[in-house]
Amino acid sequence: MVKIDIEVMTVSIKENFYNDIEKRAYTMYEQYKYLIEKGFGNEDEVSKYQLKFNFLNNLELGGKAWVKNNFDYIQINTGVIDNFLDYFYDLTKNETNKFLSRLPFNFEEGDSTSYEMIKFNADGTAILYDSKIIDEKLAGLLTIFVSRFIVSHELGHILNGHCKFLNSKRENSIQYIPMFSEDNNSTDNILSPLDFRTLEMDADAFAATDSIKNLIMLYWKFDENVDKDINIKPSELFYWWSFAIRSNFLITQKILNEEKYKPSKKHLPSVARWMLILSSSLDLIDKQVDTINFKDGDDKQKILQEIIDGYLYAEKCYNERFSTFFNCYEETKENKDFHTFVNETQQNWEIIREELDEFSRLILYKRQ
Repeated sequence: MVKIDIEVMTVSIKENFYNDIEKRAYTMYEQYKYLIEKGFGNEDEVSKYQLKFNFLNNLELGGKAWVKNNFDYIQINTGVIDNFLDYFYDLTKNETNKFLSRLPFNFEEGDSTSYEMIKFNADGTAILYDSKIIDEKLAGLLTIFVSRFIVSHELGHILNGHCKFLNSKRENSIQYIPMFSEDNNSTDNILSPLDFRTLEMDADAFAATDSIKNLIMLYWKFDENVDKDINIKPSELFYWWSFAIRSNFLITQKILNEEKYKPSKKHLPSVARWMLILSSSLDLIDKQVDTINFKDGDDKQKILQEIIDGYLYAEKCYNERFSTFFNCYEETKENKDFHTFVNETQQNWEIIREELDEFSRLILYKRQ
């Protein structure tokens, strides 16, 4: 029987995650510069900019993006890593404890338990599984999914021209786009709340597209790129990504208490944002199905179902932990405000898109 102090264990590896996410941010940035150079965007804009990424030592969730001179800035609070790593590790440990509680062994109340086991493959080779390692590394994968999504969201603000567009609205003034509307700066009154909601929707769509393309790449090269100690199948990458991003928006919704649709808000409620991200993700997989080299036993329907099951499990875990009743499908399917605000935002995109064209480095999405 092994006791694990969650706080001590997670604190000891957080610094590694800061470094990992920073490296990922610069890699992602360079990949987009490469795509632009190859003719997928505005080639004149690519060479003169450099990224400056940093973490702010702040325990709260938060971050921001801005453009100044020839530098693109992304700043993320360390609380993004700290809070999600703790949350996910606690969940994985709880699932291990639930599994062990069903076994015919006696454990003292409050014990944090773990297991080791050996599995023999058909060819007789043995694989050792250690729940402590699985719990830690799965929590790490989920944290990377969320952090990468947040970074790509901020890149969307920069590369799709949102930041320079804001700068153009107030002469000789640098505007940043905060992760949460409560983190206001001088952007107040520069744009309408509807315009801000539209920019946030576009950045979410950018992050969803980037995430799914990254997942497909990981799926293709699963054996080379995914740690075997996590003990998941290739198709389960989509399950755990969906679980992680839905968990992100559940936690955001709880912290900001922003379940109501208000014309004055700069973000759609988190549940609405998730539903749009979910829709974009499912649609992208459907469109890219011919390019996905499915592994044995997998097909489009299985991948789509993994995404659905992942977010449903995220809601189940969250509701059990906090005694809540979140259900994004039930919250949105007959909610008139959801449909009204989403339609209004999507229609406004066609208007604001024309203004963004001047500042965007990538080709902007155009509704068919």
